[in-house]
Amino acid sequence: MQPSSNADQRGGESEAEKVAGLLPQPNPWILQLHFTSYRELCPIQDLLPRDLPLVRLDANENGLGPSPLALEAIRRAAEESHRYPDIAGEGLRALIASELGASPEQIVLGNGSTELLELLFHVYVRSRQEEVVVPRYSFPLYEILAQRFGCRLRLAPDRNFSVDLESLRRAITPRTRLVFLANPNNPTGTRVDNAALLDFAKSLPPRVLLALDEAYADFLEHPPDLVAAIRDGAPIVALRTFSKLHSLASLRIGYALAPREIARAIQKASLPTNTNGLAHEAATAALRDGPHQKQSKENVRVGRLRLERGFEELGLDWLPSSANFVMVRIPQAEEVWKALVRRGVLVRSLEGWGLPGWLRVTVGSPEELLQFFGGLPAAIREALPRQRVLV
Repeated sequence: MQPSSNADQRGGESEAEKVAGLLPQPNPWILQLHFTSYRELCPIQDLLPRDLPLVRLDANENGLGPSPLALEAIRRAAEESHRYPDIAGEGLRALIASELGASPEQIVLGNGSTELLELLFHVYVRSRQEEVVVPRYSFPLYEILAQRFGCRLRLAPDRNFSVDLESLRRAITPRTRLVFLANPNNPTGTRVDNAALLDFAKSLPPRVLLALDEAYADFLEHPPDLVAAIRDGAPIVALRTFSKLHSLASLRIGYALAPREIARAIQKASLPTNTNGLAHEAATAALRDGPHQKQSKENVRVGRLRLERGFEELGLDWLPSSANFVMVRIPQAEEVWKALVRRGVLVRSLEGWGLPGWLRVTVGSPEELLQFFGGLPAAIREALPRQRVLV
C-alpha cells in the first residue's frame, strides 16, 4: 500500500490552502507579532466621521509644519529625483556633526530613527538567547523589534511613570546586549536627570550598549552633553529624528550619534542609499533655519501649558511633560477616545501600551487645541453620562 501524499491527507482543504501548505514557512515568532500596541486598537476607520475635517493630535507631529527653507529645498531637490541620493548622506552628516561638535564618522543616517533602532538589533543581538532591557512604559517599537528578532525582552518597573535607572540596572543579566531608554519618554513625557543618566551609562557592563532614543530631546531646555560623554567612553548610541522639531515626519529622516567604532558597525549594517535625496536637502535646510526651530519650541511650550490648564479645569489628572505631548488620565478613557474620534478629533489611546485609563494628546496648533477642548467634555459625558464634568 502506497503512503498517502500530504495533499491527500489534506483532502478537505481548498486549493489555496494546499498551495500555502507547500510554501516555505515563516519564522514562528514573526507570525506572533502584534502591532496593535503601536497602531490603533480598534478599526478606527469605522469610527471616523466622513463629513468632518480631522484634528490630528495622535502622532506627536509638529503642527507648525516644515520650515519654508526646507519646503524650498524639497522643490529644488525634486527636479533631481531621477538621480540616486548622496551615498550615506555625507553632506548632511557633516553638517549634523558640525552642529553637535562631533565628527562625521560618528553620525549614521537612518530612514527615520526607527530604522536605526532596527539596525542596532542587527548589529548587537547575536542569538535568540540574548536579551534587551526596556522600561515598563515606553515606546512599543522596542518590544515589537525584540519579537521580530526573536530575542527575550526584560521589562524594568518604573517609578511613578518615570524611568527608574536602578530598576533598569537590576534587569541587566549576562545575556543583556541592549538597554533602551527614551528621554524624554514616550508616552509619559517624563525625563531622566542629566547627571544620573550619564552615570548610569558609564556604569554599564562592557558588553551592554545604551540605546538612547532622543526623538523629543529637542524640546529639552537643558539636554545632556552626550558628545562629551561619548568622547569620554560612555557606551551610548543617541537616536534622533527630524520628524518632531523640524516637522519632516513624512520624509523619514533621522540619525544616530555614536562612538566611531559603533557608528562604523551600524553604517555597515545599513543598506546603500537607505535615505533619500529630498530628505537630505530638507533636513539640511531645516538645520539652518534657526527661527523656525525657535518658533517650534515656543509653540510646544505654550501648547503644553494650554493642555495642562485645560485638564486641570476639567478636574483631570495629567503628567508634567518635557515633550510635545501630555498624558492624561480619564475615566473610561477608551470610550472617551472613541467618542473623540467620532467627532473628528484623534488622540492616542494608551490601553494597548499597558496604560488603560490614559490618553496621550499631542500639542497641536491653537485652533486644534480649541477643537479638542471643545469636544472633550461632550465626549466624557457620552462615555460617562453621570460623570460631573467641570467646564
